[in-house]
Amino acid sequence: MQKIEFGDINKFLVSIGIVLIGLAILTPYLYLKEDFGLNIESQKILKFDQEVQQIFTNKKNQISTIQSIIPWTSSILLGLGILISGIGINRWLKRQSKIDEKFDKEIQILDIEIQASSPEEKIENAKKEVKDIELAEELESEVKSVHKPRNQSYINYMKIEKNLFDLFKNMDSPNFKVYQEPKIGDRFYIDILLKAKSIKYSDRIIEIKYFRNQLPISTIQKSLHQLSTYISYYRNNTNKRVIPILLLVYKDGIINKDRLDRYKERIEFFAKDIPELTRLKTEFIAESKLEKFDVKKLLKK
Repeated sequence: MQKIEFGDINKFLVSIGIVLIGLAILTPYLYLKEDFGLNIESQKILKFDQEVQQIFTNKKNQISTIQSIIPWTSSILLGLGILISGIGINRWLKRQSKIDEKFDKEIQILDIEIQASSPEEKIENAKKEVKDIELAEELESEVKSVHKPRNQSYINYMKIEKNLFDLFKNMDSPNFKVYQEPKIGDRFYIDILLKAKSIKYSDRIIEIKYFRNQLPISTIQKSLHQLSTYISYYRNNTNKRVIPILLLVYKDGIINKDRLDRYKERIEFFAKDIPELTRLKTEFIAESKLEKFDVKKLLKK
């Protein structure tokens, strides 16, 4: 039989109602199943003492009375069960509608906070990213790197980001809405934001870095701290779950497998003491394999 719930008044009412409905069904069944010791021939009853015969007669009369009220009792139990369950379910639905309304309002607030970056802002952000990476490369390299003119560098950087955005967009996931370089809360520019359409999934904040030469450790560390800041701000202002993702795109031939493994170890080492990055997903992607990169693996729960 249904266990009675005491933690919530609505669940309590529904569980009480179900118990009463169960009793309304079981009572007639149990009554009809039992013979109450009356299955005795009349001739045998006459052989008993007068007192025993009287007890038997009284018992038969009592059972006959109970039998006459069983249908009414079952009907009353059934009616009460349906009524109480209905009240509990109705209250439960009203409460759930308020919870859903609150969640919808949170989503609306988040939509207001997400603003699209202007073309000028996108260009400025790309130039700043390229400048920071090139400076870090020069500082960490014993031999000064020979770079393309910066106007070509930032254009290529923007192309990489656009290609990755198109991979997510073209996937046309029913569970996420994709934003390219949104401005969050008028404070932070994010490379890609995947906003979940259902509470079953966590949002994703994606940071992209593109390297034409070596991968400066200082740049990777800075990227992790940026992600941590984004995640903290996003959680505090939306109260939603969010997964950080770091995508590192590198030019073919500059990183061998051993060096790639060392970079992965360093990232794990840097991220392990940052609470916001406990669910960090990191992917290294060769530029030549960018178009074939499977973004679906980044969307798993």
